[in-house]
Amino acid sequence: MKNITLVLEEIDRHRDGLDYVVNKIKNWDKLDTEILDDPEKVETLDAFLFRFSKMQDTMGDKLFPLILETLGEEVRSKPFIDILNRLEQLEILPSANRWKELRKIRNLLIHTYLWEKEILIKELYHAINASDELVNIYQNIKEKIKPYL
Repeated sequence: MKNITLVLEEIDRHRDGLDYVVNKIKNWDKLDTEILDDPEKVETLDAFLFRFSKMQDTMGDKLFPLILETLGEEVRSKPFIDILNRLEQLEILPSANRWKELRKIRNLLIHTYLWEKEILIKELYHAINASDELVNIYQNIKEKIKPYL
């Protein structure tokens, strides 16, 4: 099992990359289907999708179980929803349901194709707005687990 500090460093890299591409996207004139015809903007959107997904994946797959293990709890046989619920009970994660909603946004975005332009832009808009919340959740978790590091 990875050291929690290494996992936090990995998430920090994804957060920094996410912040960078989100700021870049927010500086565009508008978020509409025309951006999907611009290879540089598509490249930025790809980077956004990668960082948004990797940050969530690393938090869910690595950080959340490690937090509970650090607190002396058994997690190997627990379903993921039980891990989320336990983190919420411990007030480390603000809402298990909201985490599932953020995950749904990520999944919808990943399974939307470039030719579904209107849907893709709508999902990107939701994901970009959700990225600020994802970063805030992570920062709050980081603060709450500091005493255990």
